[in-house]
Amino acid sequence: MIQNLRLLNDKYMSCPRILSGHPQNGFPTKAFGNDRSLFFAAKHKHFETSILFVLLFIFSLTSCAPRGERTPLLLISIDGFKPEYLEQHPTPNLHRLMQDGVLAEGMTPVFPSKTFPNHYSLVTGLYTENTGVIANNMYDPKSKEWFSLGNREAVMNANWYGGEPIWVTAEKQGVKAATMFWPGSEAPIKAVYATRWMPYDGNLPYSARVDSVIAWLSVQDTTRPDFLTLYFSGVDDYGHRYGPENKDSMAVAVGLVDSMIGYLLSELERVGWLGNINILVTSDHGMAQLSNERVILLDSIIDMDDVRMVDWNPVAMMYAKEGKLDAVYNALKKSESHYTVYKKEEIPEIYHVKNNDRVPDIMMVADVGYAITTKKMFDERGVGGGTHGYDNRSKEMQALFLAYGPAFKQGERIPTFQNIHVYELMCSLLGLKPAPNDGHPDSLRHVLR
Repeated sequence: MIQNLRLLNDKYMSCPRILSGHPQNGFPTKAFGNDRSLFFAAKHKHFETSILFVLLFIFSLTSCAPRGERTPLLLISIDGFKPEYLEQHPTPNLHRLMQDGVLAEGMTPVFPSKTFPNHYSLVTGLYTENTGVIANNMYDPKSKEWFSLGNREAVMNANWYGGEPIWVTAEKQGVKAATMFWPGSEAPIKAVYATRWMPYDGNLPYSARVDSVIAWLSVQDTTRPDFLTLYFSGVDDYGHRYGPENKDSMAVAVGLVDSMIGYLLSELERVGWLGNINILVTSDHGMAQLSNERVILLDSIIDMDDVRMVDWNPVAMMYAKEGKLDAVYNALKKSESHYTVYKKEEIPEIYHVKNNDRVPDIMMVADVGYAITTKKMFDERGVGGGTHGYDNRSKEMQALFLAYGPAFKQGERIPTFQNIHVYELMCSLLGLKPAPNDGHPDSLRHVLR
């Protein structure tokens, strides 16, 4: 456990920095330490410019009391955070928000319960078949292009993203937005970026992410954002590596992110924003424990030369080679055990995914806790500790929803709801006219004062 803590600290807490924004938006991508004395700007070519920025920033903090009529909204994602973690591990800072805010029993993700589809549905209010973000890995038969999380060109290509995310809705209506890492925010969707946004950097320490949000809120001109996002990935990383049932390892990851929520609250209080900002703490999905005893070896069922794989586990998506569709489907159907196989037209409507051109010929959905792989991949690396993507209605896939701030009731507990309703809630909080979406404006109205 001590070794795990060191690994997390090294990755997420070293060299805290405040980032001013993306160069495309006219903000230099400079950094400086926030140990209140140590500056790292000497690493950069324009040292004098960095010193000037620091001085201006410090000056802004002396007069950053809340102003204006609109209450800012901060949307936080703790990737892979299961609601059960709140009771399984010490989380004093999240419990502080729970005590004075609204906690849902769970939040049902869209299907498949993967990272990109759910982050994007949270901010658009759309099911996956309407966003087109149907998985973390996709193929578009019209453009004949591939999408993956590691493909930077694709991630930054607006053609992959349907609908209108909240930061675009805001900017179009004159409300400034700032996104600290959110799927879709690096692309000019509808030719619009947030006023401030950061290219994803998984190595950026958590404290630097918080510091950046505080800096953005402290801007003393008309570019100060009223909508902001913040993203933490470590709980998901540890969930995949060790599994959600590994109590010691998950306690480290959960404890670290809770400490960063505490740091955020203390910084908001220091600069005068706590009590004057609404905060939504969410996750994109839950996590299920895997086992090397629960494996579906795809190459023992079909000839892999007969298919082109798009995504693998636990929802396998594939195109059958010409003339092979029925043979592949029949073989999978005959061996159907611990998974369910569908031709595209057979995919249940309740998943809200099949009515999109990017959904391929065949989809396999593993039972919760089972992994889809091949003999070679299994021999090389096993199946890992945990994963997600399963039926979005399963308990293991439920996500976190916690609301805190002047707009919300205190000490309120609500039943599980679908994450597509969060977009309408955010538009209401910001006084925005929502874009067309699949949510309902009344679904979360009862959480408001």
